[in-house]
Amino acid sequence: MARTARIKKTGNGTVYYHLMSRTNDRKFLFDRGRVKEELVNAMKRAAAFSGIQICAYAAMDNHFHVVCKVVRSDVRLSEDALLGRMAMLKGAKAAAKLAERWKGMREAGMDCAVAREQDSLRRRMDDISEFMKTFKEIFNIWYKRERKYTGTIWSGRFKSTLVEGGRYRETCMRYVYLNPVRAGMVRHAADYAWCWMAAPDAAFAGSVPDERLLRRVAQIGGGKIFGSESFVRETMFALGDKFRSRHLAARAVEELGYATHGWRLAKTAA
Repeated sequence: MARTARIKKTGNGTVYYHLMSRTNDRKFLFDRGRVKEELVNAMKRAAAFSGIQICAYAAMDNHFHVVCKVVRSDVRLSEDALLGRMAMLKGAKAAAKLAERWKGMREAGMDCAVAREQDSLRRRMDDISEFMKTFKEIFNIWYKRERKYTGTIWSGRFKSTLVEGGRYRETCMRYVYLNPVRAGMVRHAADYAWCWMAAPDAAFAGSVPDERLLRRVAQIGGGKIFGSESFVRETMFALGDKFRSRHLAARAVEELGYATHGWRLAKTAA
């Protein structure tokens, strides 16, 4: 059975995504605090390298959620910027070693090879697929070495939903914050150590919400696009025939003052 294409906006501008990935067979591989800390650390390093801005995250025992902001533009990252990104990913020594390598290649007349390597790095920026690949690779190396684990950690592809900004992004963030509360792990979202609310980072996008508002979100649904009806329709139109087999679905809880679920792209009913 063919895989459904991933929805990603490739043009310039700002877009938001909700990303989620589970462990293979839903095993509780992340049941220890140190493991969750390393998962969050790997996520932050990969985000800094990729230029992805994190709005919310929660690391659970067998899965994680991330709400992120991607800003794409025609601005070409300089060599210094690329080395800075590499330092955030692998450390200052690795960045210095790469800079020395490029210098040696230029001295040997291999300027074109340096340009190709740098362009390859640039293609990894501002892309959720590359971000998640880098994130998981960093964590996989640590986890398998630390836990002497030889099995498959992740269950297939990660799930992604394209999210409209404003209240829809905020709803999605609240859904992520509430994960440990719904699981009965803590009474208050801010008490959970491995989510953005417990340790908000000034370098990450987003603000701490009123916890009373968190209680208003039960679930955001499984659609691939989440937002207003116009946002979903415009995105579907831009994607063309790729998603003809999908339909619009909506679940609204108007008494709460906003559409908790909103419009989303869903599978066509059988």
